[in-house]
Amino acid sequence: MCIRDRWKHVKREARRVGKTVHVGLVFGIVVEKNHELDPTDKRRKYKGRAVFQGNNVKDQDSNWAIFQELGSSPATMDAARACDAYGLFPGHAVEQSDAEQAYTQAWLIGVETWVRLPKDQWPDEWEGMEDPVCPLYLALYGHPDSGTDWEKHSQAHLTSVGFEPMENWPSCFWHPSLKLFLVVYVDDFKLSGLA
Repeated sequence: MCIRDRWKHVKREARRVGKTVHVGLVFGIVVEKNHELDPTDKRRKYKGRAVFQGNNVKDQDSNWAIFQELGSSPATMDAARACDAYGLFPGHAVEQSDAEQAYTQAWLIGVETWVRLPKDQWPDEWEGMEDPVCPLYLALYGHPDSGTDWEKHSQAHLTSVGFEPMENWPSCFWHPSLKLFLVVYVDDFKLSGLA
């Protein structure tokens, strides 16, 4: 159960103390993965995810929220190709993996953000409430700052195990003792080095 309040109370308190808060909608999306396969193929499955509607965010004064969107630096295609090339050296290999539920591993940093849920997703105890909202604590897909927060989170973990950021190559890392080259593109990790 989340701590919740009515949006009118949250924005009134923000105005009283002179701070900026944001509010937006969280909604669900569902996609069918591998839909091109035969309907009996077990690799066909539905995948659902909660998403923040980042294109419709307001502040406590009902103005459009302003985001910097400058912090995230995704890897380039050249970096991915360089990683592949290094993996083709004799005795080397390339592996690729996705981070599971990547963004929600990171805390949302920055302006305090509150979310509305679609009414069909309200818990029973919200019935009859006027405009309930919950604080958003984790970086959620769709939030304009989530990419930056996830990037900082993942880089902190990578450097804690010996990876070093590569100069002038955003989201690329070198592990000097293991001689591993790692490229991170959002939540995709490509690693090459000695097999």
